[in-house]
Amino acid sequence: MGSDNKPVKANGMPVVSGKASSSLVGVIKLMLVSAVSLLIGTAIAFAIYSQGKTTKYDERIKQVYESESYWVYAAIVVLGRTITFINLYPSIFKKRIMLPKSGNIRSNPFIYKMIGEKASENAIIFDGEGDVGAYNRANRSLHHLVENFGALIAGLFTAGQVFPFPTFVLVCVFCVGRLAHQMGYTTGYGGHALGYVLSLIASSTIEGLLFVVVLKCFSVL
Repeated sequence: MGSDNKPVKANGMPVVSGKASSSLVGVIKLMLVSAVSLLIGTAIAFAIYSQGKTTKYDERIKQVYESESYWVYAAIVVLGRTITFINLYPSIFKKRIMLPKSGNIRSNPFIYKMIGEKASENAIIFDGEGDVGAYNRANRSLHHLVENFGALIAGLFTAGQVFPFPTFVLVCVFCVGRLAHQMGYTTGYGGHALGYVLSLIASSTIEGLLFVVVLKCFSVL
């Protein structure tokens, strides 16, 4: 039976047991998703490297190799993949408590409940209606940005040292994506999807550029 067939509470959330457990299969899937996004970013990055000013890039990569700075590049890639996994991990539990048809409820990063005497059993969530709902989701988009941009900020200088113009273009794509994410989110859950994809591709490609440098320094490419 799919998640849509679970008994549903009055608040639109399914009735679930009080037990919380992670799934090894779910964790493996998230690791694969994280790896695939890096592979896509690396493929785009390699196209930038091979179809762009390759000779110039090689000269700069040589300087990275001689200074052993490639360890910093590798560290940022590891950081980026860790941030990606940590942000994906809650989705294992999200799909158990929020149905695909739940709409704006899915924008909630937390679900609250009352405790104490005469506490209500209903869940406490964001107000998702009208301007208040738009305000809440716009702020959720801001939180999502903060949750995800650590590796991009860390990688700007290092990627820019080797690939200055491509880094500028990718940051512009990332910014357009984030603007689309926030403005789209105000229209309702799901309106942020295009912006999410654009910003994900841009940030993954920044990491891909770093990974290309690492692979070149280790003579893999």
